[in-house]
Amino acid sequence: MELKETFIKTRLVTQVMDNHECFRGMEVVGCTLQTPKQLDGFMSTIHQLTLILRNKANGEESTVPLLVKVMKGEDRFRTQNLGHVLFPNEINIYANVLPYFDSFLADAGTSLRATEWCPRAYLSTMGQFAEYSATFETFLVMENVTPKGFRTGPRLDLDEAHLTLMAEIIARYHACSYALRIQNPAALDTLVEKIIPLNFLQDGKIFFESYDMIFRLAAERLFLYVDATPGELDSEQFQRHIHILRTKYGPNQSLLMQKLLDRDPIYSVILHGDYNRNNVLFRYANQTPVEILMIDFQENRYGSPALDLSFFMYMNMTPELRERFWDELLHRYHRQLLQTLCEVLRCPVTDPRLEPYSERNFRNHFSRFALYGAMVALNFIPTMMSSEEECAEISGYFEQDIHSEGFRRCTLTIGGNVVNRRITAVMRHASKMGYMDMM
Repeated sequence: MELKETFIKTRLVTQVMDNHECFRGMEVVGCTLQTPKQLDGFMSTIHQLTLILRNKANGEESTVPLLVKVMKGEDRFRTQNLGHVLFPNEINIYANVLPYFDSFLADAGTSLRATEWCPRAYLSTMGQFAEYSATFETFLVMENVTPKGFRTGPRLDLDEAHLTLMAEIIARYHACSYALRIQNPAALDTLVEKIIPLNFLQDGKIFFESYDMIFRLAAERLFLYVDATPGELDSEQFQRHIHILRTKYGPNQSLLMQKLLDRDPIYSVILHGDYNRNNVLFRYANQTPVEILMIDFQENRYGSPALDLSFFMYMNMTPELRERFWDELLHRYHRQLLQTLCEVLRCPVTDPRLEPYSERNFRNHFSRFALYGAMVALNFIPTMMSSEEECAEISGYFEQDIHSEGFRRCTLTIGGNVVNRRITAVMRHASKMGYMDMM
């Protein structure tokens, strides 16, 4: 561990200093590295790196707070969880996609900058680093925006203000793909080619081993609950949809998830891929969220925007809020999408090039893919609604062996019936909206 810390505090720091004009004429006079437990993720370790810099010209000192994100675990854990796909894809977003979006937006004459929708990245690199380890590694060094007032929002349930900020910033991000498709489709194709496909099935075989297990157990939990509480299946349509989910996909939920990754020649975009409250930061004024930044692009793909939208909408809305705010939030997303497209393309909303992206067409497309978010929410709502002790237990099993009886037991029971009612409400809404018809 000491060798790894030394590598970060020397080699990585040198690269950061050498590669950015803002550090010209500065020298490092102090450097600390900490690894707070609360920043630990399922698959990554986050270090807090603090640099003390001195201006060589006038002797003034300044502090630069940074975060360093690295892969967790040994080769078996990384292979099982597709670390060799997830982390290079995240590096690609920071090294290629966001910078290209920036240059495209600048050339369009707009003040929008994609890199300002995330904490500033100072270094995004990957490869073999003998001084750090004998295996393939990725390093992402970014600004620690906590001193600027950014923090995570409420643990699970968000209100209209938080949800609107999330919808609007992801709309701007998605709009970059659409604008590129309209103006320079070859450039979009080039960016997409650099994304390593993150499939659930590949060549007819399970590709994402850990998620295959998680999806199977999440479906099993749902089936066990509705069998024990048949009154939850409160309509013929819901009964029929759950029956299809059970009999057609049963233990092979990855087959359904793979169908939801189908590409669309009009609507596919470069996604965030894991878009929910966990992966955004909010800045507040008088307890009201006023600004948002996106983080953690590990699961980015090229696919339907509904994958980003439906996940956070199902994950971070209470059943009561869904009933009164679902359609309005989709409208706010679409309104921001068109506003951004008009700004980038310098055209009115009536421009015929935007007709494919009308709200009616968008909602039709969304309906075909929105089940994705409901299915993913089944996996993660239980953890987010459970105690710290339960989360620590299931995380331990996840890191050790996802095939263990302990992991299965935790997945099927954490949070109890409160969780069971919540995940059933998610599926009931997806059924009522017709999102399960695509099965």
